[in-house]
Amino acid sequence: MSRRYTPKTGQRPQSERQLTVRSERRPEPDYDKLTELLIRLSLQPPRDTTSEHQEPRAVE
Repeated sequence: MSRRYTPKTGQRPQSERQLTVRSERRPEPDYDKLTELLIRLSLQPPRDTTSEHQEPRAVE
């Protein structure tokens, strides 16, 4: 004894949806600062790993 499917979300089919796209002007990023930040991050020494972030071990 199975029940008939009744949608409960109230979603409309894609053909009935009205979509709008808005653009938002933003200032250009400062590429010099971003480049310096990336270089500094990549040159940092690796940190000690915590118990949550340890390398996976082989199962024996």
